[in-house]
Amino acid sequence: MKRVYWFLALLVSGLIVWGLFFYPVPVKKTIQVPYTMFKSGEQFTNASNLVKWYAPFTINDTAGISKETGKHIITSGSYSAVISDISLFSAVIKAKHHGKEKAFSFTALTDSSEAAATFVTLAYHTTLFRKWFVKTVLEKNANKSLENLRDYMTDTRRFYGFEIQLVPVEDTLFLFSRRAVPVTQRKEATKKIFEQLIAYAEKNGAGYNGNRIYYTLKSGDEITIFASIGVSNMTETAPDDVLQYKRMPYGKKLLMTSYQGPFNQSDKAFKALEAFKADHTLSSMAIPFQKFMSDGFDFEDDQVVQLKIYYPVF
Repeated sequence: MKRVYWFLALLVSGLIVWGLFFYPVPVKKTIQVPYTMFKSGEQFTNASNLVKWYAPFTINDTAGISKETGKHIITSGSYSAVISDISLFSAVIKAKHHGKEKAFSFTALTDSSEAAATFVTLAYHTTLFRKWFVKTVLEKNANKSLENLRDYMTDTRRFYGFEIQLVPVEDTLFLFSRRAVPVTQRKEATKKIFEQLIAYAEKNGAGYNGNRIYYTLKSGDEITIFASIGVSNMTETAPDDVLQYKRMPYGKKLLMTSYQGPFNQSDKAFKALEAFKADHTLSSMAIPFQKFMSDGFDFEDDQVVQLKIYYPVF
């Protein structure tokens, strides 16, 4: 009888050991990010995006990226990762460290309750012991990376290179003019337009408040300058007048970011707002523009300036 008990005890112990250390169990963890499935999927199907949030890689590890048919490979020191089974919304990341390898699946699925949001799910298999007590280095990296992904995609400075905010329209009345000139005359023409706007405002009691707004469109060797100054009072202007009053609807929304750098590189901030607008399915209600925070308005191309960049949206 004792042999039977011993046999049963050994059998139960063996099953417990097998269940704890060898039986594969699924693990799933999910985060929500404020982007579409397409944008979310791009973060783990493309190696250049993956290194921005997957541990222990860093953005500097782009030099260690190579591609094979249907695969992206990243290496950094003793770590490596192969992105395979790539689709628009999912990929399998096979992470490797000191000879140990493990596969992690990442999938993006639209949140049915919020059109512009996506659930990103990490899935892999492990043992009960590792699930409950001690995760491997590769499992710790994958779990940390899922949180990193949420932090990265909700930090506009990291994701777009600029801190982007949605703000209400506060300044509503402007005196506006535009002019097309050769590109080589941009600086001189800008100075002349703003001087005319300010002189007109002073002459007609418009109440110039110091706000200077500017935007340009280049086409070949010609550039069109759009310039405005903020005013507090309005007088009538004809539709064909060179200078006209414009209103911006109070309380409407603007995407806004700050820029400091060479004047001729401010288009980087405009591109960041354009990308944010597209990624969040926003629509334009007017052309984007920049507000000069630095004194003056006739800046050299390489002059360092401070600007606020805006994009009217709805």
